[in-house]
Amino acid sequence: MTADLCPQSDIDAVVALLDQDEAAGLSALSALARAWPLDARLPFLEGSVLAGARRYDEAKAAMTRAVDIAPGFDLARFQLGFLGYTSGDAAGASVVWAPLKALAETHPLRAFAEGLEAIAEDRTPEGVKRIEAGMAANDFNPPLNRDMGLLIAELRRAGLDDGSAAEETVSETQFLLNQSLFRR
Repeated sequence: MTADLCPQSDIDAVVALLDQDEAAGLSALSALARAWPLDARLPFLEGSVLAGARRYDEAKAAMTRAVDIAPGFDLARFQLGFLGYTSGDAAGASVVWAPLKALAETHPLRAFAEGLEAIAEDRTPEGVKRIEAGMAANDFNPPLNRDMGLLIAELRRAGLDDGSAAEETVSETQFLLNQSLFRR
């Protein structure tokens, strides 16, 4: 462990506190982030908790800090883009995700980003295939598969996954963004 990283035991203690008392946990997490300003895991965790609490602007700011600290923190970059995407900013998400194109074509985060971009461009069947490929390759973050699976299920429920609803007046992207499922 380098001197720039918070000890994992401290992070684990904050996670346990978050499970018991979110406000106290966020306060403790904020204190850790001030003590360890070069540890991108801390603002990423904060952003994740804030997104779960539907505090999207604060979540975006925290995740942006994580990516600013560690531009190669691919999971934080993906989640920052996903937060923007599900908030209605598909174009901004694509900008955030652009560095993920350097990952291997089979990397789950690249596949997820490309799939979501395809959906935003109303190329939903292609997007679903890319997301499913990402899910099949994702062995490091099962909760992300859950989110992607929910998205695909919502598309299928609406009949948008095969292109059969292309005549709809509301774009497929707008439909997804309006779903409460993605407004955690």
